[in-house]
Amino acid sequence: MAKLSIILMHHPMHDKEGKTVATSLTAIDLHDISRSAATYGASPVYIAHPSVVTRRLAETMHHFWSDGYGAIYNPNRKEALDHIRIVSDLDAAIHDLSLLDGVEPQVVATSAKAGEGRTSFPEFSKLLADKSLSKTTGNEATVRYLLMFGTGWGMTDTLLNRAQLFLEPIHGPTEYNHLSVRSACAIMLDRLLGV
Repeated sequence: MAKLSIILMHHPMHDKEGKTVATSLTAIDLHDISRSAATYGASPVYIAHPSVVTRRLAETMHHFWSDGYGAIYNPNRKEALDHIRIVSDLDAAIHDLSLLDGVEPQVVATSAKAGEGRTSFPEFSKLLADKSLSKTTGNEATVRYLLMFGTGWGMTDTLLNRAQLFLEPIHGPTEYNHLSVRSACAIMLDRLLGV
């Protein structure tokens, strides 16, 4: 079976006027995405931000729940947040996974917008479940996918063009199409890995 990791990007993103920006870190995204990832076995979870100050803030929050008082107060939260890694950008996460696996991950883009060449959830789920992707010795996968989520008003083309696969958007029964990134992540993980 292939392995699945997650990265939450904060730059380069679009703002509502279409400008390229770095978005704010949201503490609840760290908590909820890590909890969803732990539930479905997607690990590690990367939080990428270009600002050193913001990365320090993320590390402080992470430390509180992984090693500080929060780890004693809520061991379940500690278990989920233990899988978080704070990085500066997509390249840092790719490098980290390359060291972990010995091979670069395949980046998978997500978006709320429809477009050409999208991979359906059932198609990607089959790729993840493909048992031929395991090495003959041990449990290590020869393929890892890095599921890339954006913040703000979506990822720029610079980021999206780095992906080898592009997942279809989530559609509900209404015209409303503005899920939070943490909700979208949970829905996608369930569609891809749920039993």
